[in-house]
Amino acid sequence: MSDPITASIETVGTTLDAVERALTRLREGTYRTCSTCAAPLDPEALGADPLLEHCSAHAEPR
Repeated sequence: MSDPITASIETVGTTLDAVERALTRLREGTYRTCSTCAAPLDPEALGADPLLEHCSAHAEPR
């Protein structure tokens, strides 16, 4: 089991990675589409989670 500081660092790192991927998708023009199948992402779901990368068919459990 990791200590709380290590767990926090891992969480921040994971979030920063997701932000970088979102910024890349914005630059590429693919931000509002699923990274797996290119289907449009649900606008409400994207509004609730701006780091959303996958449609409901390809979502990974969090």
